Amino acid sequence: MPGENSPSSLSELKHALAGLGMNLFGGLQLLDGRTGILVGNIGGAMWEAFSHSAEAIDGKDNPLDRWTRRHIEELAMSLECEACFPFDQPYPPFQQYAVEATGLRQSPLGILIHPEFGLWHAYRALLVFTDVHSLSVEVEKLIQQAHELIHPCDDCVEKPCLSACPVSAFTSSGLDVARCFSHIDTRIDPDCMLSGCAARNACPVGKGYRYSSDQIEFHMRSYRGY
Repeated sequence: MPGENSPSSLSELKHALAGLGMNLFGGLQLLDGRTGILVGNIGGAMWEAFSHSAEAIDGKDNPLDRWTRRHIEELAMSLECEACFPFDQPYPPFQQYAVEATGLRQSPLGILIHPEFGLWHAYRALLVFTDVHSLSVEVEKLIQQAHELIHPCDDCVEKPCLSACPVSAFTSSGLDVARCFSHIDTRIDPDCMLSGCAARNACPVGKGYRYSSDQIEFHMRSYRGY
C-alpha cells in the first residue's frame, strides 16, 4: 500500500538526510491534502558530501541539482513518496512552501532569514507524502513551532546588509540584478565572486554557519552563470 514505507518518526527521516549533509526544516499541508516535508542544507555539511561526488567533477551543467535529484529521488523511492525540486519547471512556489513550513520571514535582502542559521541555509527539495499517519502529530508540532520563531531583523537597527554592497544593488524594489552582474563582470573587484555577496556577509546572524570559500565561489559562479 502507498505510504507503508513512510518513516515511523521524524528522527528516522533526519537520520537518512544527515548522510547527505541535509536537514529537515519543517512540514506543511498542501492544498491537495497531502503533506510536504521541506529539506535542505545548513552551513557547509552538504558541501562536504557533494564536493566529492561524481557530479561535482564530471564537468557537466548543474552538478548540484543533478546530485540532489539523484539522492533525494532515491530516498523518495524508498519512502514511497514524491520528490519536488525548486529547479524543476514550471518552478514550484518554494518560497511559499518555505514560509509555511518554517514560519521564517524575509530579510531586507529578500532571502528568508533564520534566527540561528541566518542567511546560510537553503531549501533543496520537498518530500510529498499521501499518507503520513504515523508522522501526523510530529508534523503538526513542527508547523506550530515554526510560527513561534523570532524574526532577527526586527531588532537589527543598523541593518548593515543594506549598505554593504559596493554598487548599492539592493534597493527598496529588491535586488537590481543587472547592476550586480555588471559589477561582477568588470572583475575590477573580485571579492564578490571569491568571498560572496558583501551584503549577505554583512549580516551578523548565523556567522558560524557561513559557507566555506569553495562553496561560496561555486554558488556565485552558478548565480552568475560562469
